[in-house]
Amino acid sequence: MRADALLGVEGIHVSAVAETTKALVLRVETGEDITGCPECGVVAVGHGRRLVRLLWAKRLWRCLDPDSPRATFTEDHQLAGSRAKLTTRAVAWAADALARFDTSVSALAHELGVSWHTVWDAVRAEASQRTVPRTG
Repeated sequence: MRADALLGVEGIHVSAVAETTKALVLRVETGEDITGCPECGVVAVGHGRRLVRLLWAKRLWRCLDPDSPRATFTEDHQLAGSRAKLTTRAVAWAADALARFDTSVSALAHELGVSWHTVWDAVRAEASQRTVPRTG
């Protein structure tokens, strides 16, 4: 199933679907790509995947260059930045909700299933990028 068509996220596909009592859970992952080590550029080989929020099976890569300072690394995608705990869409949704509706960071954290600090750290960064200087 093409998650890029379903979710509007290019390069992501659904690898499994499960139904729980509360939700339909889609497991998504990136497709087959050639990736180079970010330190030395040598072509890397797949080294597994790491589950991240949304159950995204991020690909782990292992560099074959014995002299490279980085042995393994995890893929990145515009869906979520490096070490991000929330997707860019979730952060935008939370920032919009705080700006437009009578809601709280605690309520948004509950909806997203994460801690207050996780939401606030991401929303604070997003809000600082959106801030437009006041005139007059």
